[in-house]
Amino acid sequence: MSNSIRRLAGATLILCACVTGAAAAQTAPAGGEDKGQAPPPQADAAPTGQANCIDENDGYKMHGKQPIFEIELTNRCEQRFKCRVFAYITSAKGASQGRGTLVLGPKSSGAGAKKAYRMKTRMNGGGAQLARECRVF
Repeated sequence: MSNSIRRLAGATLILCACVTGAAAAQTAPAGGEDKGQAPPPQADAAPTGQANCIDENDGYKMHGKQPIFEIELTNRCEQRFKCRVFAYITSAKGASQGRGTLVLGPKSSGAGAKKAYRMKTRMNGGGAQLARECRVF
């Protein structure tokens, strides 16, 4: 690499660091204080995964002697959601496919804000491909 290219690359890195630092300084609150309060999450308008409002916890479990795969959704917003979940599980003993619909209540409803979809699998372990589509209900 020639010296002029090295100098140009070094100057570009320095310029990027300066621009990033200036942008961070502009977005900092006045007086250097952070109130520590974030606005409540809002739902997306279109049917999406609703990453702002819905937490997902999934994994393999045993239900008696039957291995299952569980997808648990928890609502963190005050809107109700209707979520369609899709799962394709592969393991050494074969593949399993499942889909289901979960209706999540608002965050303030307590237990109604948390629902789970469970599907039978051929063994406890393997690979999982998951998707969800949630919309305000």
